[in-house]
Amino acid sequence: MIFFSSFGRRTMNDLNKPLGFFQDSIFQDYKFLDRLQKEILDIKMKDFNKKYNFIICAEHNHVYTIGRNSKFTNLLMFSNTYKTIPILKVDRGGDVTYHGSGQLVCYLILDLFLFNYDINLLLRFIENIIIYILLKYKILSFRIINQAGIFDYCHFKKICSIGLKIRNYITRHGFSLNINNNLNYYNYIRPCGINKYGITSLYTENNFSFYIKIKSLLNNILSSFFNLIY
Repeated sequence: MIFFSSFGRRTMNDLNKPLGFFQDSIFQDYKFLDRLQKEILDIKMKDFNKKYNFIICAEHNHVYTIGRNSKFTNLLMFSNTYKTIPILKVDRGGDVTYHGSGQLVCYLILDLFLFNYDINLLLRFIENIIIYILLKYKILSFRIINQAGIFDYCHFKKICSIGLKIRNYITRHGFSLNINNNLNYYNYIRPCGINKYGITSLYTENNFSFYIKIKSLLNNILSSFFNLIY
């Protein structure tokens, strides 16, 4: 069973109940959702429960996060505008990235047995879902071998970042998809430690002609996961 939620107004006592609701705008503190992921993982490990798996979706307040493999040199010189944004060291894979308003972040607390204990199979699964969703909005995209994430085909810019943590065959963290966020925040980091590719969003790739509500995109993503319709 897969639970879908933004986890607004829910407590840890609700984890035994099906979750399936959304909010148009929910800005969550990064540390709060990081603690929540760890608590869910601890419950799953304690109960050896493979039946219940979780997907947490939210928008974050402004934050820069640095993964296990990142270098602090990928944090570039900040201007006065951006230097007050929190910088957090986290235990996911990958390098430095940005989270903030207008970006969809999905955390996956899943048992790898769903993917034959193959992390690469899970990564290809996530990538294919993102490619499918972008195609629905008339954006061609692709993956690059040995580069976690999804890139748009027209400008070769990254539109989705992926970073996972595996513990006892249970995943944490997930992916972030740029929808209509302010891309200027990326100017002060070297996203994912890569200079070669820029950063883009759904809003940018559609010629500034439309706005996609977070809720509608959440529905598309979650209905794609495990072929369920929310």
